[in-house]
Amino acid sequence: MGRVCLYIVVGSVVLALLGPLIVGQDAFVMNASAELQAPSAQHPLGADQFGRDILSRVIYGIRISFVVALSAALFGATIGISTGILAGYSGAWIETAIMRIYDALFAFPTILLAIGIAATTGPGIFNAALALGIVSVPQFARVVRGGTLVEKSKEYVAAAVCLGGSNGRIMLRHILPNVTSPALVQFTLFMAFAVLVESALSFLGLGVPPPNPSLGSMLAEGRQFIQKAPWYCLAPGTVLTLMIFALNTLSDAVRDVLDPRLLR
Repeated sequence: MGRVCLYIVVGSVVLALLGPLIVGQDAFVMNASAELQAPSAQHPLGADQFGRDILSRVIYGIRISFVVALSAALFGATIGISTGILAGYSGAWIETAIMRIYDALFAFPTILLAIGIAATTGPGIFNAALALGIVSVPQFARVVRGGTLVEKSKEYVAAAVCLGGSNGRIMLRHILPNVTSPALVQFTLFMAFAVLVESALSFLGLGVPPPNPSLGSMLAEGRQFIQKAPWYCLAPGTVLTLMIFALNTLSDAVRDVLDPRLLR
């Protein structure tokens, strides 16, 4: 199942990159004569209320979802892993200061915190990625800090200290490679969460602004025509469900592959 979901994710990325060239329809061109047209040879998934091709807009929405999710995950992983290792290895007041800030962020429900940040910064692809990135930092930091606390008590770290290794070298050369596995699992898991939250923000009008298509904004627009044109909601909803399922299952597969107990 993990391998199948990997194919789905890779296929979605390839479709997002090359899909517009294959489909041949412009996601932004309006056609009054094709308003809410049912699926046909010209529009395989139908057309929206402005006559725009839904298939092209779904492909464009997949691209935006992956761009926002990947940008947010990279931002969160960079800040979270750095501060998590620093907090776990340094201890004392540094650990207390860093983790209390993250505890304050954890006090808010994740999706509400993302909505608050997005509402403050305004709609946009960059702002949506920034909001999701800030939300993800405490999650990466906690995972990496726990692994750092375990690793720093092991003999190879004590040997590195006795050989005169600096704190920075020990954290980068010795501890970081050994906490990468749980961070990678968290990265894959957060990608699924980011796709979902980005769609929720766009659904509420706080994500990607129109006329750029997003799976969430397409669901918000399509619900007005759900009885007259059910295919309008069906296409982005099915794609969104499939993407989240594939990313979640892929994160479980990554955890199984990187688990040393299962390898033994």
